[in-house]
Amino acid sequence: MRGGDLDFDGFVRERYDQLLRYAVMLTGRRWDAEEIVQEALLRCLRRWRRVPADNAVAYARKAIYHEFLRVAKRKPQVPLDELTEQLDLEDFSGAVVDRDHVLIMLQQLPPRQRAAVLARVVHDLSEAQAAVELDCSVGTVKSLTSRGMARVRQLWGQGQWGQEQAAAPGRRGS
Repeated sequence: MRGGDLDFDGFVRERYDQLLRYAVMLTGRRWDAEEIVQEALLRCLRRWRRVPADNAVAYARKAIYHEFLRVAKRKPQVPLDELTEQLDLEDFSGAVVDRDHVLIMLQQLPPRQRAAVLARVVHDLSEAQAAVELDCSVGTVKSLTSRGMARVRQLWGQGQWGQEQAAAPGRRGS
């Protein structure tokens, strides 16, 4: 079954929230994420007949990733102090206690590291799947993920998310 056989409107209705969550994690701002998802979905629509139905979500995430990189090249990085004020942190999961801090820390990573961490940690993709989605080698995925996670751990330990340092996840502050 090809993407053309899969109803594009139905796919968007079913998967839009999931794709938007991914874009919000990449951008840190819902309004930027919405624009990126819309542009990416337009690109997907143009090629929809060639998209394998069993790979439609990965195809859409890949389109979002490329649109994110395209936009990230044009937009300047937001300073950390402004980022904490600008983040639109709608609670999609309801279960992540420190999602605000995680999103702010993710925004401190370069775009490719951020995407690699999201692919491996949030989407639980294998290194090979992440390499396909991010258009790079498995070694690059390993390197980007390793450096990104090291930076997140460093930021978490330093409490550098624009607010007072909080206790690490699963620990109580003393």
